[in-house]
Amino acid sequence: MRKLSTLKPIPKIPRSRSREKPISKASGTATNSCIISAGEVFGDGAMIELVSGSSGLDKPDLLLWTGSKAIVGLRVEHGDCIYKPPQLPLSLCRATRFPSRCHDYGSAGVLLAAITDLFKKHLHFPERESSLLSRFAISTWLADCLTTAATLMISGPDHELGIDVLRLLSCLCRHPLMLTGVTQASFRSLPTQLSLTLLLIQQQMNPSMQRLFRESSYRGLHLPGNRGSVVDLYGPKAIFCGNDHALGIFGGGGIHISLTPSQLQSSALDEQVQNKIANDFQPRLLMYRLKNFGKVRESADVSGFTSATRAIARTLAACFPEDSELARDTVELLRPQDEEARGQRSCDVNCAIVEILQGTIHDRKQKAVRVDELTNLVNALLRSRGETLTYRAEEIGWKLRDLNIPRHTRSSGREVVLGVGTSQSVHKLARFYDLPCA
Repeated sequence: MRKLSTLKPIPKIPRSRSREKPISKASGTATNSCIISAGEVFGDGAMIELVSGSSGLDKPDLLLWTGSKAIVGLRVEHGDCIYKPPQLPLSLCRATRFPSRCHDYGSAGVLLAAITDLFKKHLHFPERESSLLSRFAISTWLADCLTTAATLMISGPDHELGIDVLRLLSCLCRHPLMLTGVTQASFRSLPTQLSLTLLLIQQQMNPSMQRLFRESSYRGLHLPGNRGSVVDLYGPKAIFCGNDHALGIFGGGGIHISLTPSQLQSSALDEQVQNKIANDFQPRLLMYRLKNFGKVRESADVSGFTSATRAIARTLAACFPEDSELARDTVELLRPQDEEARGQRSCDVNCAIVEILQGTIHDRKQKAVRVDELTNLVNALLRSRGETLTYRAEEIGWKLRDLNIPRHTRSSGREVVLGVGTSQSVHKLARFYDLPCA
């Protein structure tokens, strides 16, 4: 059975592209370069993908997609180069999955409905949660052509149900790897050449780990490595965090699924069932990637959403480039989450500070507002929205500093001068918090 394991530093595999000594195409002369590769995308639409190997567990094969047919082997040729797969650590090969081939998927709607049915059948999830989980799984196959990778945050008291969700996702996601006990060092040691989908049980996260998880969802952000190198940890991830408090890690920027224990027992997801699901769906999902990779465009209309939800809505909708109706349905599935985020934001003290300052600036009756006066207004606004916590003037001063709103000392105390610079800063913050213009 595919087991969840504590992550230890994984030995580095060869870089995704490394040249060996030129070899002959037929015999004798050195004409073709031989490149070790874990995947390629070519300008003519051809692609190379890793697939499960026929020669051993630690040696995957390569699949060359020409645009109309697939060629599988220990080496494939494109242009003037011959490509070979990397030698992978045996433990890594046992812990992840590669499709054995590619296979026709029918249509995006048919594929999505079939995956959605898996979550309803095996975990007894409602339609909305099953639909969001199926969309996340599909998005992992196109993550490397999106500007933001999808993140799935799963909460709930049922630990076993959370693990079952990750097990089912491991049958459906691209290059899935189930992990627990991730540290900063082990996270940095992951073989990023494989474009992994991380499926994590991580109930305790310090601020540094939270930042790593959050920032690795954005393409192009690298971490400094050893000896002048950099590390690219970009990729999709699903995190079972156990409690709702941990959902705030991504500030509303991921998919949120709250697991409610069902009276119905989940159907057994043993190794045989998982392998059957993976053997059925991985080839279809690989074909979906091959046929849709070059068509992805992040152009969905998400103007009515809060800034926190817009990115994930664009990301998921972009994964259905040939079915605009599915893309619109995907956006609508996130609307309840967006409304919840909007309600939570109304009780955010930073949002309340900006809201009070914006109203004071537009009122044009004051040239400055004292911090203690601002504190009273903020506390009154939050109380009207059900917040029971009361802030001190000193705490509001710290919040103003974090928001880069300058304070000045006068004989009457600290105050915020409502000049042009402050007005510009407040209006930028108001747009970030999606506040209506007064």
